[in-house]
Amino acid sequence: MNKELQDRLRRLGVVKGTRTLKPAEPRPRESEIPIYREPEPDYDPTGDEIPALETLLPGGRLVETRFGSCFVLDKVYPADHHHGDDRLSDLFELSLETAARFNKTPRLAQMSFHDFLFLDTETTGLTGAGTLAFMVGAAFWEEEVFVVRQYFLRDHGDEPAMLLLLAQLLEERPGLITFNGRSFDLPLLDNRYLMNRLDELGGDLLERPHVDLLPPARRLWRRRLGSCALGALEQSLLGVRRTEEDVPGWLIPSLYMDYLRTGDARQLVRVFYHNRFDMLSMVTLAARVLRHFGQPQKADHALDLVSLARWQQALGLTADAEAILRMAAEEEISLDVYHQVLGDLGALLKRDGRRSEAVTFWQQIAVTAFDNVEAHVELSKYYEWEQQDLGTALSWTQQALALVRSWPARQAALVEDELLHRQARLERKLESEFFE
Repeated sequence: MNKELQDRLRRLGVVKGTRTLKPAEPRPRESEIPIYREPEPDYDPTGDEIPALETLLPGGRLVETRFGSCFVLDKVYPADHHHGDDRLSDLFELSLETAARFNKTPRLAQMSFHDFLFLDTETTGLTGAGTLAFMVGAAFWEEEVFVVRQYFLRDHGDEPAMLLLLAQLLEERPGLITFNGRSFDLPLLDNRYLMNRLDELGGDLLERPHVDLLPPARRLWRRRLGSCALGALEQSLLGVRRTEEDVPGWLIPSLYMDYLRTGDARQLVRVFYHNRFDMLSMVTLAARVLRHFGQPQKADHALDLVSLARWQQALGLTADAEAILRMAAEEEISLDVYHQVLGDLGALLKRDGRRSEAVTFWQQIAVTAFDNVEAHVELSKYYEWEQQDLGTALSWTQQALALVRSWPARQAALVEDELLHRQARLERKLESEFFE
């Protein structure tokens, strides 16, 4: 690392690890990837004496402010640090212009990832006016390194100092990247600034450029993966495997309450680990979201492509959605997904006034689907109203009726009456034409 960067990190208060970082090297083979390990504690965990925070968390320090002091811990990671299947630096291969498109925030396109804080809180509960963020993780890029900074309240009296230190960091980086921060973390912090009469420091928190990763993750992967909680995405998407050092999120508030009662912070080391991993995962998840939206590939799972296309249509990006669906239709996919792809393509073309192009897709569904007659109905409507070919329209309706009558009675009853009504109407129209 060059001297200028070292000096800049120290001015920011980063003291842990800056002397040992080396310039990025070529990406190693998987077998050569080093595993990041916490330093061994320099205390006896079996002893009766309660170790100090600084002992439990090497590199942590008390930072003095005009409002008192706050415990701060920094960890510094090189850009090529692997977190799960990805490197942190993979983010820089992508563009915030992509986020500007799906976030509908044009100013994001003019910003750099160095302008953003990755923000995550650990709290005393989920709701209520008295909910407190006893730990705030704020991670950021400083040239070629990623700094994970954690502010921790030794007791409630440290909160004004923490809020001041966070505000100073926010002055340097106007943008925010969170996971569910729009609904939880930012309103909570905004309220804490207000409760401490420091709203002039954090007053613009809710108006800052902000990328919340939870909504796009749900848009892209909920159809295939189900749960889009960060921990679930780590396992099913990012290849992140946490160690036994981690702690489940639901247990964190009680661990902090135990610490306040006893002064014993040994279990809180796991909370620092949990919070730090959340922020590292946000970096690699942000890269996955931007890549999948901005650079979709044939190798992507077909259900993810369907989800992407539906999201693009909701954003008014119809041409992009059509291209994605056509790409997915060319791949070898399951019959169920194939029907979803063709059904979405047909619906898109119909909305675009291109029903004749949709006919091919409806026909492919109709001849291969045995539990759905929506394509048959669309074909019947097309031939009746667009082509004035009542015979073909009736034929598709009769095929739909034959298929429905092979279903269980309860399922068939939902659509059979409508099809019978359509059949009768078409037969009357044909009869009327015959006698004209």
